[in-house]
Amino acid sequence: MTTTDIVAILQAENAALRQRVNELEAQLAARHSVVSPQTVTDHKACEEAHGFRVLVETAPQAIGIVRLDGIITYANPAFSALTGYDRLAGTHMTALYFEHDLPLLEAIIRTIRNDGVWRGIARLRHKNGRTIPVRVNAFVIRDDEGNPVAMTGMFEDLTAELQRDERLRLFEALIENAPDAIGVADFNGNIIYANAAYKTLTGYGDDLIGMNGFDYIHEEDYQAGQATLARLAERKAAFLEVRIRRKDGGIVPVAATMYVQMSPHDRLQIIGFLRDISAQKRAEEERLALQQQVIEAQRAAIRELSTPLIPISETAVIMPLVGAIDSARAQQIIETLLSGVAEYHAEMAIVDITGVQVVDTQVASALVRAAQAVRLLGAQVVLTGVKPQVAQTLVQLGASLEGIRTAGTLQTGVRLALMAETGRRRSGQLIDAKTQGRKALQKIP
Repeated sequence: MTTTDIVAILQAENAALRQRVNELEAQLAARHSVVSPQTVTDHKACEEAHGFRVLVETAPQAIGIVRLDGIITYANPAFSALTGYDRLAGTHMTALYFEHDLPLLEAIIRTIRNDGVWRGIARLRHKNGRTIPVRVNAFVIRDDEGNPVAMTGMFEDLTAELQRDERLRLFEALIENAPDAIGVADFNGNIIYANAAYKTLTGYGDDLIGMNGFDYIHEEDYQAGQATLARLAERKAAFLEVRIRRKDGGIVPVAATMYVQMSPHDRLQIIGFLRDISAQKRAEEERLALQQQVIEAQRAAIRELSTPLIPISETAVIMPLVGAIDSARAQQIIETLLSGVAEYHAEMAIVDITGVQVVDTQVASALVRAAQAVRLLGAQVVLTGVKPQVAQTLVQLGASLEGIRTAGTLQTGVRLALMAETGRRRSGQLIDAKTQGRKALQKIP
């Protein structure tokens, strides 16, 4: 066979293969172009079933299917997570209920079979034994003839919601029973909420709602209230003491703490806490009064200690001075000296300045005025304890000590007083002897 013959045979086979390929392509195209309605329906049904299953599997709510005898045939992952069971299929529903809730479960199943649906609140039992409050939406599943064959339900965990409600109830109870007045107002001051203590504090009761907080603030505190609003506008907390006028006209001092927050409608609201400080104010006034009494008592004690007046005989008193002498103490020296001379009927008052370190014009003037005042009462002042530097100071100051007798030491002054007392007694005795003598002569016949 020649080369030409071989080439011809290969070309003929190639042409036959091309024809076969064309026939097969035509058949395939015909198959794709002719699709029965049943095929399309089945395809859509498969897509819908797949989408529904994905929806149920990924739903956040717990979803399950239960036979009429109570056996669970399907549970999505959320249902397993809710109850704590890895696998629920094949489990009876009674395993998810507490024993005392089984009558409720039976009633729910009867309602679903009879009415086709049941909605309400129930409690499930977690695998670890804790209670799970749930909101249930359950309904019956029927076959093509309308006969009930199963039940399905969606379970929504209410634990967080009930906890919020419980906290809200607790918060409301705390607010309503709080001893302090608590209120909420819009930024114009109109009161939106007031607890019982607030209504009682102002005396307006329920009429307080809708009132403006500035309506009952004491007029003298109005400017302080406006300044507080300006601070609150800057989102800063405010603390102040104001007086409010009760409905009956009484004035109550209160300590107020306020801050702002945004309302659900994005408007500023004022939260206020008010405490009646009437008792505190009274206690403060009493404390200040008592403190003033203590201060006065201390001052009196200090005066007595700083200007002591000691009688040393029937006609002489002594006043030892120690420390610095200011104008107040100088006046006190004069007053104490005069009252002492008058009280003891003294004829001599010894003022000892041994303990006075500094003698200036003020001290010298006080001593001179004391001596002059005492002389008006008929007594004499004896100044003792004059040290050399004090004497030199008095001379340099040009202080006039007219009417004041001086002695170097206190002992000398006391000796002078005692000598004067002795002389007075002797004079008195001599006078008594002369009087008695005259009386005796008068009796001689």
